[in-house]
Amino acid sequence: MPLAAPPNNAEIYTGDTLPEALSDPLRSYLTNFTVTLNTFACGRDFYSPLVSCLDCQVEYRKWLCAVSLPRCSEPSPANPSGVTAVPAAPTVTGLSATKNEQQGVLSALLPYQTSTPPRNSFLPQFGSPYQMLLPCIESCTAMDRACPAFLGIKCPTAQFNGAASYGIGYIDGKDGDEKEGLTGMAQDRYGNVWCQLG
Repeated sequence: MPLAAPPNNAEIYTGDTLPEALSDPLRSYLTNFTVTLNTFACGRDFYSPLVSCLDCQVEYRKWLCAVSLPRCSEPSPANPSGVTAVPAAPTVTGLSATKNEQQGVLSALLPYQTSTPPRNSFLPQFGSPYQMLLPCIESCTAMDRACPAFLGIKCPTAQFNGAASYGIGYIDGKDGDEKEGLTGMAQDRYGNVWCQLG
C-alpha cells in the first residue's frame, strides 16, 4: 500500500498496526453493511439456495478491502510502459482486452503522482509517485452474486468506463462471461499479478 513502513519494525501491516484513520472507516462501513444486511431474516429465510448472508458479508469485505486499500505494483520489466491510460476513455475495456506484440498480458496499473489525490480519501498523501494495481472487477461481481438484490449492488461495466477503476477481462471476459478472461486468474504461479482480487 502507499503507506510508510509499518511501526515497530513490523514486516507487514495487520489489523493492529493499520493506522486508525484507515481502519476506523472500514470498520464503520462493515458495521453499517452488516446492520443493513441483517434487516433481512438471514437465519430463517433464504434469498438463495446457493449463498447465505455470511457469503455476502465475506464477499463485501473482500471488495471493500480491494477498493479501499490500494496495492502498489510495478510494470512488467518486459513492458515498462504497459500501464492504464489516465483517464480511461468511456469505451475502454481495460488493458486485459489487449495484448502487447509479444502476446504478453499487461497488468491493470494506474500511475499516481504525488499531486494526485489518493483513491481512498483516508489514505495519507504519499511522498513519491507509485503505480496502483486496480482491483479485479470480479471482486465486485462476486459480491453482487452473493448478496440479496434489495441491497442494490451495481458494478460498473466495460461499456461504461468500468476500466477506469477496475481491471476488466482478466478472470471473466470483458462482457462478464465467467472464466472467459485472457488469463483466467488474478495472479499466476510465477508471481505475475494482473489485478487485485482482494
